[in-house]
Amino acid sequence: MPQPVGAESWAEFLEQLRELGSVLFSPDLADSELHRTEGSRYALRFLAAGILDCVEYMDPYDPEFVPCIDPRMSWGLDNPDCNYALCGVDPAGRYRIWGSPGTALTFELQLNTGHFADGRATEWKSVSSVQGPQLDQGPDGSIEIWVSPEPPTQEDAPEPWSYWLQTQPEATHLFLRQYFGDWGREAPASLCVERLDLLLPPPPLNQREFGQRLDLLGLWLTDGARCWSEWGRALAQSKPGPIQAFLPPSNATGLTGQAYGMGGYACGPDDAVILELLPPACSYWSVQLATWFWESAAVGSQQVSLNHTQAVADSDGIVRFVIAQSDPGVANWLDPAGYEQGTLAVRFLRADQLPELSYRRVPFDQVERELPAGTARVTPQQRSEILRSRRADLQRRLRR
Repeated sequence: MPQPVGAESWAEFLEQLRELGSVLFSPDLADSELHRTEGSRYALRFLAAGILDCVEYMDPYDPEFVPCIDPRMSWGLDNPDCNYALCGVDPAGRYRIWGSPGTALTFELQLNTGHFADGRATEWKSVSSVQGPQLDQGPDGSIEIWVSPEPPTQEDAPEPWSYWLQTQPEATHLFLRQYFGDWGREAPASLCVERLDLLLPPPPLNQREFGQRLDLLGLWLTDGARCWSEWGRALAQSKPGPIQAFLPPSNATGLTGQAYGMGGYACGPDDAVILELLPPACSYWSVQLATWFWESAAVGSQQVSLNHTQAVADSDGIVRFVIAQSDPGVANWLDPAGYEQGTLAVRFLRADQLPELSYRRVPFDQVERELPAGTARVTPQQRSEILRSRRADLQRRLRR
């Protein structure tokens, strides 16, 4: 039971904040300027994300979708192609969501149990969900979604094109994912949410409610941070090799129909890692690198990921990527952002098969002879322009 907020609860929170440092800066962390500097920044970003996800927007009385992960608050092996948003709900409440669905490649709204703070990722469940193709649209292209234990009634006056998402007693939040293939062309959704079974204004925040949120933030800084840290380090320190994707259970909280593959990579300053993938028939695939802390690096200004619209296939249909600390001059360069070890992840959405991502490390000065003669190449000037466009497209996608 949460205690009333006061000096003791605040002191307990500060202890949990100190514990975040011990989780991130454990003895197995490489003692390098990069790890110390980026680890410190990650700690602050993780705290900032926790304040939003646990304190500000887990309010079932005054609901709002908040970006819970983005390039300035990266955690949990987030996908650089995805916009994520969170909204706390009361499973007994009645909510209406409306607005523009945007034009992202994939739109999925889930009603989930648990919370990212508790660190029990394998126990989270999606109790109901809806994807873009299931949603009808009004004459102006808008959508309407009702979230409640029972369907909306005539008194609620739902729009003819509305969709009902049924809550369950254990549900805690709505989670919205939007996957973007072509960052420059696809637009994000613009959604509003309101609670209809309570009158406005909402009641003032009381000690009990704030104590619950502060406790959740403390859990975020301890159990949540430990979960992502342990997974990220285990993969970064694992033996690099081929990666085979797998399809999670249908009631898991990952994107419906998406297969994941994860492994470690190792690439020193004189090395290059060549990855080969024969893409299956699917609606989306991507390959990305993540840091020791399981965050994406500078997604906009560094090419840390490539998807099915961005990567260039060779004449034999195989897509070959090169991980290297220096630009090898090939279109499909994956920039590890200075990290010599990290996580390599692959995703496939609604694939007819799950191919293996092959892995081999070679000397950097032998990259040319390891690639086909027709491999797409770019000059430093072209690379700079690619990254400028990538950065601008990301800002538009995030509405910055």
